[in-house]
Amino acid sequence: MGKAAFLARRLPPSGCIVAGTKLAAHREALKSKKIKLSAKVETSIQSVLAATEALEALGSTDATMMEIDRGTDRCIGAFGSELDSIVRGFDHEGILPLSDEEAARRADAELVRSEVLSSGTDFLRLVHSQQWVRMSAMVNALDRKEVNAAVERLGLSAEVGRLRRWTELYGSKLGVTEAKGADPAVKAVEAWHEAYGALMVHAHAEYDDDRDETHALLRDRLLSPYEDAAEEERRAHQRARAAAKNKKKNDEAEAEPDPI
Repeated sequence: MGKAAFLARRLPPSGCIVAGTKLAAHREALKSKKIKLSAKVETSIQSVLAATEALEALGSTDATMMEIDRGTDRCIGAFGSELDSIVRGFDHEGILPLSDEEAARRADAELVRSEVLSSGTDFLRLVHSQQWVRMSAMVNALDRKEVNAAVERLGLSAEVGRLRRWTELYGSKLGVTEAKGADPAVKAVEAWHEAYGALMVHAHAEYDDDRDETHALLRDRLLSPYEDAAEEERRAHQRARAAAKNKKKNDEAEAEPDPI
């Protein structure tokens, strides 16, 4: 397991650069106070700063990979929402019993959801390499005979076909399904997360005494740049979800027929 797994959230390249820049400033402030860091922590900091410089040298963003990531996330999220909508559409059968056809359709949607997205879509927030692992498992589940048959009965073959193509493009761009397709910017982002994950591990290992004020200060100075950036990314996702929810609500309200 890579050290990036210890980070709670994936950051975009811009977030990595902001966090890396803040870390450099905190390190200089600690040096000015004559606070000496352990060799392991200092080495980890240097790795993060080097990874940050590598991202800056690439122009700070990889629009192509970011667009692929966003498009893939949107497709998977929409597929999950479609399955959820089908299941919800046949809810409350205790009040209004389901016909055999309705019960079968709900069962198909529940089967596909449980096999393909058993843990929901939270994996879309993982770093690219970890998200790829989950996406591969998702596609493998779609290849199962009973799942494929349920998808066809639900009339979702077109959506699944597009989901497969997004996954193929994602893997190719990431350099997993085709080695020559590896993108320097993608590798740089992964390297940055791996470096900061290592710093997090060493910071907790070296400065784990909560009773020591210096230890608490060092953990904050070393880890808050990433944690602040991750919190901002979380809030950005929240704002985007809220905006999408409000738009959907408004669209549904506009689509409702006027009362007679």
